[in-house]
Amino acid sequence: MYHDEASKQLLNTWVDEHHLGHLVGLSPILVLDMWEHAYFIDYTPGEKKQYVEAFFENLNWQNVEQNFANAVQK
Repeated sequence: MYHDEASKQLLNTWVDEHHLGHLVGLSPILVLDMWEHAYFIDYTPGEKKQYVEAFFENLNWQNVEQNFANAVQK
């Protein structure tokens, strides 16, 4: 999720390549890496659901709120 300073909106997006597709000038608020390198040590490719569930169970929402607050203040 990004914050767009120009439109004052939150944007959900999918970036399918680490080196392509990033939105320029936007502030990242919350990012979930779904490439296998992010989870293959702890999860198999068939356990993506468990990886995502664990991500949200361990997410520090205060950090996400701070990311948003910092983006809005720019």
